Amino acid sequence: MIIICPCIELHTPYDLLLDADPEKRNVDNYLLKGMLFGAYEDSKLVGVYLIIEKENHVFELVNLSVKDTHQKKGIGTTLISHAENQAKLLGGKYMEIGTAFPLLSYYKNRGYIHYKTIKNFFVDNYSHPVIDNGILLKDMEVLRKKI
Repeated sequence: MIIICPCIELHTPYDLLLDADPEKRNVDNYLLKGMLFGAYEDSKLVGVYLIIEKENHVFELVNLSVKDTHQKKGIGTTLISHAENQAKLLGGKYMEIGTAFPLLSYYKNRGYIHYKTIKNFFVDNYSHPVIDNGILLKDMEVLRKKI
C-alpha cells in the first residue's frame, strides 16, 4: 500500500528530484517556495512530487518522480491526483505542468491540455543539454487542468 504525506526524509531526496529536473539550482529554488510530498511503501520513499503556487489560484507541479523499480504501477498517477487535491485544499483552481514532448501524452491522458509553449526553455535554463529518452529538449510545453 502506498501512503502519501509531506516528505519526512532526513535528507532531501535529490536522487528522485534530480531525475525529474537535472538542474540542482532549479530544484533548490522550488524547494524554498514549494511543498514536497513523498509516496511511501513499507516506510520506504518510492516517489515524490513538489508543487508551488505560481499566482493566485494557479499551482504548478514542478517535480514528479517515481523510482525506476516502482514505475508503471500507478504511483505517478496517484501522486498527480494527490497534488491536484492538495492544491484544491489551498484554494487552487488550476494545476500547470511544464514538460517536454516525451511526456505530453502521459499528462494529456490525465486531463491536461496545452496552455502555452516556452521556446528554448531547456536551452536557456540549464547549464548542460537536457536529454530525455534520447531526445534533446529545447521547448517547454505548459499544460493546464482545471482542478
